[in-house]
Amino acid sequence: MPIITIEKNYLDLFSEYLYKNMGIYIEDSKKNLLAQKLAKLMQEAGIENAGEYYHFIVSPPISERQKELKNKFIDTITVHKTNFFRENNHFEFIQRNISEIIETSQSAKFTNELRIWSSACSTGEEAYTLAMLCKEILPANVRPKILATDISPDSIRKAMEGIYKFGPEDNITNYYINKYFTKNGTQWAISDEIKNCVTFRLFNLVEPFPFKNPFDIIFCRNVMIYFDKIVQEKLVGNFYNVLGKKGFLFIGHSESLIQIKHQFTYHEPTVYRKN
Repeated sequence: MPIITIEKNYLDLFSEYLYKNMGIYIEDSKKNLLAQKLAKLMQEAGIENAGEYYHFIVSPPISERQKELKNKFIDTITVHKTNFFRENNHFEFIQRNISEIIETSQSAKFTNELRIWSSACSTGEEAYTLAMLCKEILPANVRPKILATDISPDSIRKAMEGIYKFGPEDNITNYYINKYFTKNGTQWAISDEIKNCVTFRLFNLVEPFPFKNPFDIIFCRNVMIYFDKIVQEKLVGNFYNVLGKKGFLFIGHSESLIQIKHQFTYHEPTVYRKN
């Protein structure tokens, strides 16, 4: 197959599609990287023409092949770096403040549930970390109810499988591994007890939020760095609206709300609270 080049007009069209449909802003300095990713995807799919590939991606999928190409496109373009207990100070914060979080939670008061949203869950490590933590620190009369969403179908599939291979980057202790996992060859499978705490769903953060009941905690970490200020402000406003009174928003260590308009109260670095 010949070397694939992405014409500038199609590179601009792909960039526009990513921004309008996923909120991902591709700076001019990063368009060469996007072109490399697109060329690799086209090579793997056996497609030489950028216009043909663009049509496959932007059109509603009407065949299994088109669906597979679109899912692979989303999975390649979006970022999926994650691990257990990543940025652990957030989980330590929840542990220290769990009594107050429960006390101010309307869902805990009326339904005996602590409602948490892992809004860009990738392959599930963040959501399962929250579930394990809740099992350790919640009183017996309060159940964790965790929604975990991601735009990538492949990531959601892997998250639902709940099978992992631990590496040095995973900040997880033997205590959690032995208590909540079982050995599966060279990998580890999360227990049904933890799986049952989490509901995984495909969801695009730039779409309207369909949630009727407020969340007590929302995690949206290391995602907004890929959005421009306009999308960031809209997303943070939507988070504010679906959080319950005194609810917490956790963002990534490389992120800040300083440069955007919002209604949250700063609590500590990367931790914000609804007034």
